[in-house]
Amino acid sequence: MKVLVVGSLKEVPSYPELCQEFSEKLAATLVDRGHTIMTGCRGSLDKAIAEAAARRLAEKKLDARKLLVSYRLIDEEPGHRLGSIRVSSRTDWELSHPTLDPPEQFIEADVILFVAGKGGTYIGANWARIAGKPVLGIAQFGGAAAEIFRREREDFDERYAQLVSLDNFDLLNQDTLDMAALARDVVSLAEMIVAPTAVFTIMSFKEELFDVFASYDTVCKEYGFTAVRTDQVESISRIVPRILEGIKTSAFVIADVTEVSPNVFYELGYAQGTGKPVILTAKKGTDLPFDINDVPVIFWVNQENLKTQLRKRVMHIADQFGHSRVAGLQ
Repeated sequence: MKVLVVGSLKEVPSYPELCQEFSEKLAATLVDRGHTIMTGCRGSLDKAIAEAAARRLAEKKLDARKLLVSYRLIDEEPGHRLGSIRVSSRTDWELSHPTLDPPEQFIEADVILFVAGKGGTYIGANWARIAGKPVLGIAQFGGAAAEIFRREREDFDERYAQLVSLDNFDLLNQDTLDMAALARDVVSLAEMIVAPTAVFTIMSFKEELFDVFASYDTVCKEYGFTAVRTDQVESISRIVPRILEGIKTSAFVIADVTEVSPNVFYELGYAQGTGKPVILTAKKGTDLPFDINDVPVIFWVNQENLKTQLRKRVMHIADQFGHSRVAGLQ
């Protein structure tokens, strides 16, 4: 995941010392999680993020030229000389051009994080929106990033509800003294939005199908996903909202239609309505209802056969999310 960090440490309305610490923890967390860090290579936050990232990369003996990438304007000296410095094709990053073509760093980034800042940070948020990228403002330190968070939260249903829960999104709005935890929460949220890992499974809860879920779980883990079954989640909240939320925020859905039941088809219909990728499985010989008779189905004869066929479908979806097969798993 490529993460662009935008903002400023010059004027931080709330918790300025903590904001400095947060920027350092954020950079270290991104390095530890294996992500590429991007900056605009001109302001105080750009320099602080680059310095903290460079230190962590050196500690881990990782190549900063590959994992720390910054862009400078065509006629401007870079704000730091760390990692890889690339020259933008632009003389400015303002929004006053005849065409609204986003700058290179906004095109390349998978997600953009905003910390404090003022007018320039708003420009960055608008470039991110034009580029169609997730816009995550950390609200605790005030400034432009706090207002960016509020605006994005207003558009949560349209922009993020299919990817994360509102509770998770609101982690951007927490007030805490633990900057390491805040950095982990922010990076985890970005990961969930860019590459969700939960796979919602739909099936009858009958004991004879327990092995089917075990096969789902095995194959999903091979590609960095986690299979989730509603009856195995400990919660006191109502089950139907949990089901709908689980489907909405999943990477994709796997449904076994061996056992015909109203709840299975209700959940399957909802999943298809959200536009999520859906994989259907059924025991060989199952007589499918007319409604799904023309939908591709994996017909399995035993669990090894199911896993073999399922791997092909999950691998295709994993490629779309940038997941690779986990080393050591067969």
